[in-house]
Amino acid sequence: MILAYSKLSFSQVFKLYTALQQYFQNGEKKTVEDADMELTSREEGERKMEKEELDVSIREEEVSCSGPLSQKQAEFFLSQQASLLKNDETKALPPASLQKELNNLLKFNPDFAEAHYLSYLNNLRVQDVFSSTHSLLHYFDRLILTGAESKSNGEEGYGRSLRYAALNLAALHCRFGHYQQAELALQEAIRIAQESNDHVCLQHCLSWLYVLGQKRSDSYVLLEHSVKKAVHFGLPYLASLGIQSLVQQRAFAGKTANKLMDALKDSDLLHWKHSLSELIDISIAQKTAIWRLYGRSTMALQQAQMLLSMNSLESVNAGVQQNNTESFAVALCHLAELHAEQGCFAAASEVLKHLKERFPPNSQHAQLWMLCDQKIQFDRAMHDGKYHLADSLVTGITALHSTEGVYRKAVVLQAQNQMTEAHKLLQKLLIHCQKIRNTEMVISVLLSVAELYWRSSSPTIALPVLLQALALSKEYRLQYLASETVLNLAFAQLILGIPEQALSLLHMAIEPILADGAVLDKGRAMFLVAKCQVASAASYDPPNKAEALEAAIENLNEAKNYFAKVDCKERIRDVVYFQARLYHTLGKTQERNRCAMLFRQLHQELPSHGVPLINHL
Repeated sequence: MILAYSKLSFSQVFKLYTALQQYFQNGEKKTVEDADMELTSREEGERKMEKEELDVSIREEEVSCSGPLSQKQAEFFLSQQASLLKNDETKALPPASLQKELNNLLKFNPDFAEAHYLSYLNNLRVQDVFSSTHSLLHYFDRLILTGAESKSNGEEGYGRSLRYAALNLAALHCRFGHYQQAELALQEAIRIAQESNDHVCLQHCLSWLYVLGQKRSDSYVLLEHSVKKAVHFGLPYLASLGIQSLVQQRAFAGKTANKLMDALKDSDLLHWKHSLSELIDISIAQKTAIWRLYGRSTMALQQAQMLLSMNSLESVNAGVQQNNTESFAVALCHLAELHAEQGCFAAASEVLKHLKERFPPNSQHAQLWMLCDQKIQFDRAMHDGKYHLADSLVTGITALHSTEGVYRKAVVLQAQNQMTEAHKLLQKLLIHCQKIRNTEMVISVLLSVAELYWRSSSPTIALPVLLQALALSKEYRLQYLASETVLNLAFAQLILGIPEQALSLLHMAIEPILADGAVLDKGRAMFLVAKCQVASAASYDPPNKAEALEAAIENLNEAKNYFAKVDCKERIRDVVYFQARLYHTLGKTQERNRCAMLFRQLHQELPSHGVPLINHL
């Protein structure tokens, strides 16, 4: 008690004095009460005790800290809430309740630096830039004023607080997208760190320099230098994050998957050696994303499930596991999208439901599942021909990811036959994506532009666009996009009247699509194969022609099954129309009538846009 008393500041001693004075005054009042009031006061006291007991139980239940707490109690409360915010945000107090408790703490002890820092973390949760900046500055002001650093480190402690204050401010501005202010704060941190010869702080500054300049072509040089220095100064966490960033950059630059996986294996060795469980999760989530980028959905699925089934190395706190982090949310989003691509919409909605429970809308990683949910809903609406519904979802997607939103808007306009508006939008988007080096989106836009050309009966103009897309996807090793581009090229050749060449191209592209593709793309590929078989059979003699048409019908049945999985009625209509025509040619009246009836039902149900069926891939 003497030690705790001697650590108090003057304002805290004064508060203790007034509290004691009030306590004694209340005691004196009680002793001079009349005897006839004794019974009443006893009853009131009992009620008060019951109320206090109830208050205590509620307080323990809510992990709150109403009323003045001791230094140790306050420190325990703050460390517990900070740990929960980092690892399992749902178990921490809600933002408003936590802020109320922190304000209560600061009312009794305004110089409590750690409370200001937790207030900064809490404001970050709700994206409050003003309050978070305010709390961060207060934290470092109190740290310097109370002399918490300088007591142990002399003048060095004072300088340390200043440079880390500038570094944290840079990170805060970077998070909110204020890159100019972040750069100024970072320059200040670098200047102070160089004056103090603080290599650890300089390493952190170097990492943030890369984050701010990662769009530049020479940013990888900074990153490589950062990794080497981090290893040299024995900073495994920073070194590993550097390797992860380097792998991500190399993946976007089109390096081979085996080299990237080797690099990630090296970083995994660091994680296991130093028990960096959080970074193990990040590494697996990164592998999931890389396999999806390269179009290997089976490998991506395996990695995502590995992360979900893998328990943390250690319990962070009593009953809290490190599974509510960003990497966990990313893996679950990939899982939902992969299931939706295969037509397993019930499974995808179960995953999303789990995500919503684990990451409530006010949590910092909620945007990940919100975007994933909107994209799945959009794709389902487009498959079902409900373009008005898809158009209403574009606003939500744009709010979460502007580039994706603009692309989806162009897709809707194209589906609604508003070709001029769609073309203008796609051209603007193409220039923007080339500028920010988003190769994946550039290829998707080029494919949409090509589709727009042939739907406007200009397949010859589409060919150079498709060849450009193919060259890009080969250069960046985006296998799945390359297969899709070849599919589009084959379709362009079919329209131009060279189905034999289109068939030979299809045999080259169909294997990756059937192995790793989305169900819709598998259906499109099989439908195109059938179209090419029918077009090639025109020059055959009657026995060979009948055989080719039978093979085409088999492929059409397969395509229909794929389209049925994703409930794509518009494409099923096209397939049954084609089947009816083939059965009519083969003289199979009963089968033709069955397909014709199906076509009529679907045609009445769906809107007709007047686009020739052959001009729709």
